[in-house]
Amino acid sequence: MLVESVATLAGFEQSAITLRRCRDYLILVAAGVEEGFVGTRVPLEAMEEEMSRADDWGAWRYVPHERASAEVLAYSHIPDTVPLDVEDAWHPLDMLFAPLHDDDGVLRGLLSVDSPRNGRKPGPEQLAVLTQYAGVARTLVLLALERESLAEQVRITGEARQIVRRALGEPSLELVLEACRAAVTECFGAIGMWLTAFVEDGEHAMTSYAVGSDETPPFSEIDDVVIRLAHRYWTDQYVAHFSHSHADQPGLPAADAERLLVFLDRIGIGSVLFVPLGAGPECLGFLVLTRIRDTPEWTTVEREAALDIGRDLGRAVANARQLAQERAVADHLRRIDGYRMEMVNTLGHELRTPLFSMTANLELLDVDNLGPEDQRSVAAASRGAERMRAVIEDLLTMAQVADPQREFVPEMVDLRQVLLDVAEECHHAAAAKSQDCRVEAPEEPILVAGRSDELHRMLANLASNAIKYSPEGAAIDVRLTATDDVVRVAFADSGIGISERDQRDLFREFFRSTNPHALARPGTGMGLAIVDRIVRRHSGQIDVASQLGQGTTVSVTLPAFDAALSGGPSS
Repeated sequence: MLVESVATLAGFEQSAITLRRCRDYLILVAAGVEEGFVGTRVPLEAMEEEMSRADDWGAWRYVPHERASAEVLAYSHIPDTVPLDVEDAWHPLDMLFAPLHDDDGVLRGLLSVDSPRNGRKPGPEQLAVLTQYAGVARTLVLLALERESLAEQVRITGEARQIVRRALGEPSLELVLEACRAAVTECFGAIGMWLTAFVEDGEHAMTSYAVGSDETPPFSEIDDVVIRLAHRYWTDQYVAHFSHSHADQPGLPAADAERLLVFLDRIGIGSVLFVPLGAGPECLGFLVLTRIRDTPEWTTVEREAALDIGRDLGRAVANARQLAQERAVADHLRRIDGYRMEMVNTLGHELRTPLFSMTANLELLDVDNLGPEDQRSVAAASRGAERMRAVIEDLLTMAQVADPQREFVPEMVDLRQVLLDVAEECHHAAAAKSQDCRVEAPEEPILVAGRSDELHRMLANLASNAIKYSPEGAAIDVRLTATDDVVRVAFADSGIGISERDQRDLFREFFRSTNPHALARPGTGMGLAIVDRIVRRHSGQIDVASQLGQGTTVSVTLPAFDAALSGGPSS
């Protein structure tokens, strides 16, 4: 509209606007001439040289045809007209343009006109109209460029925020930064960045990135200044643009500002954007974006976007700290558990020898020739030795199945056969209490991946519990089923049951029920804890359904054997 208005109202056939789109070129963006010229690139240096030869007509510059350079004319539209035979005739190679400068004197574009309708150079009245249009053109062009620049900044910084937020899904702060640092640097028009994360106990970790360089400047030299600023700026939610022309910053003494400037000069940085990182009220570090020069300045949009990114990265630092703490706790617990298992294993083996000696000596006694009182004493000692043997065996089994260092190499196991073996072994104990143990299992093998000895111990413990805690003459139902994906074995009894309170601690080592009826039965409190460990080692799940006084059903679900995953059947 501007181009058409200038041509129409100022009395010219042609007009155009050329904008400075990059450092070295002007680009024709609107022209009232024949098609094909929009997008023409004119070297800035050639145009500036042309202006140096021009006559100053106030807001306009006039270059008569005899002074026009061949280089600029090569980029120009030359009207096909014949000049008038008068003194002030307009020549087709004459040039008339108005330079459009911003408030800092930087050339941002040109408004040009050509081919006056009267064929003459503009007189005072026509030049006055042109001057008014030059002012309007400057205002509109600068507004359009500013609006365009702002929209571009919003787009770019929005992209930077999205990139950072996508990167937050990475499991560590290092991977978060690796995933986003190049994009953030590019989006902000920076040449590099460094980030310092506060760890704990006054410690901190630093990482840096620079386009085209693997060197890490000695940022630690200024840590005492920037760490103090980070805490203050997080509290104030303030982002600092620091450079020689912006050295006066809140909370920064002149001497410290001078130190920072000397340091930045030494590493070739002209301007930085200092961004605090944090989560909630806590400052967790800082991010610094760097540029070689102080122009262009960091805009308000960039500062606000950088603060948003600082909040996001602050959450990443908080997550990394939390994860490090959890790993430390987990490592500590693993060491404790390993030490506990090692102590239990050692203790069990050390107790076996004296227990064997005591049991052997008890067996050597001629009990038949002892008096009734002595016979009762020997029987009590034998029962105590048997309970101790059971405890030791359970301790050693627990140490074995709970040892994280013990390699677990699963094999193909027929769980149906293991269950039938267990049923046969427990038959005598059930018959002694006149109990009816019913086993329901398919006719074909039921295959799982695991260790046969551990699965045997798991089923034996469950069968033993069902028999122990069921009354005389009770029925115990055992059912083995299988689908394509899982195998399930369930032990259902009509015994004393388990309270809801006891069920919460049922799989804890050495746990004994609060039920007096359960305490009256002998036990080590290790049986179900061993079952739970074995089930977990086999990637299975154990479930308990019970009501006090109405019986218990314990179900174990294991993954079915997959020949493809296991590399085929093995024995």
